[in-house]
This record gives sequence, C-alpha cells and structure tokens, in this order.
Amino acid sequence: FDMAVNGGGVLTVNYTKDGYLSAQRQINVPWQDYAWLPQLVLIPLDAVVTMIDLTAGDPIQVARGSVIDDQSGPRQATLLFSQGTQAEMVLPDGSTQPLNTLSVRATEFTVGPNGPQTMPAELPPNTGYTYAVEFSVDEVIAAGAVEVQFDRPVIQYVEDFWGAPVGGIVPMGYYDQTRAAWVPSD
Repeated sequence: FDMAVNGGGVLTVNYTKDGYLSAQRQINVPWQDYAWLPQLVLIPLDAVVTMIDLTAGDPIQVARGSVIDDQSGPRQATLLFSQGTQAEMVLPDGSTQPLNTLSVRATEFTVGPNGPQTMPAELPPNTGYTYAVEFSVDEVIAAGAVEVQFDRPVIQYVEDFWGAPVGGIVPMGYYDQTRAAWVPSD
C-alpha cells in the first residue's frame, strides 16, 4: 500500500489485524521524496489460553503458553499469579475497570527465521535479538484497553534454553505502543 504524508519528521505506522498481535514501524519521512518501511510479519495470538481466577484461594495460579521447539531449543513462557493478586485494565480515557478473571495468552515473537520481522517494533541500537514474548489478556483486548495493572508482581518464567550463566543478569523490557518506544525494566 502507499500513503501520502507530510515529510520532515518521524512517522509511526501501526499495523493491526483481528486475532493477530499488532506491530509498529517508524521511518524518517523526507521532504518531497519517498521512503520504504521494512517488511514485517504479523503473528496470530497463541492458541493456548489459560483462565486465571483472581478470586480463587489457590496459593499460585499458573498460565503457560504453547511449547516452542525450534533451532534455539524447547521453551514455554509461564506466568505465576500469587493468591490475592488484584488486576485492573486501563481504558484509553484513563479510567480503570477491575478484572476478576483473566484469559491469559503468551505469544512468542522470537520463533523461527521470521522472528526479527515479527517483533512489535524494531529493536533499539545496542540491543540483541534474543527472546520476546507478548503476555495478553483477552478481556483487555476485547475492551480496547491499553494495559493491565497488577497490585503486586506477576512472576515470569521461561526455561534457560540459550544457556545463560547461573546468576547472570538478563536485561528485560517491554514495548509500549502508546509511546512507540521500548521501555527498560529493573
């Protein structure tokens, strides 16, 4: 497709399709000229859905995505919700709505030869392409909300399929589509 836009700045293009994870690409648009955005691949949401009942009395509830086994090795993204965790979704107008049940999916971007093209955005300079997963909640997507907020940490776990040294630091972050930027985490 072609788009006519005013030049002289950075343009962020949003790619969306129902049932797929969205992606963004940025390009510096020149004056009175044209530019090509890099190719990308939208990927479907993981077919595995785990129901989490935040009102349940279980000490820990576990949400796991599909088992991935490619040239990098076998792995399965996992979230651990501790008893008493509370959640709310943030709607586009800034208002919030509590969530008691969550339909959780874990969709990995970094699978197979198209992995770099499936990322939610191009990686920032000095960042290595390693492992990326999107944790999503169907109720949040259906409501058009922008994020989920928890009152305590939700633990993420994945098997050490790349052989990182024990006790080593693993950088973490997420892509914020509202800000069109990668955000580092502690």
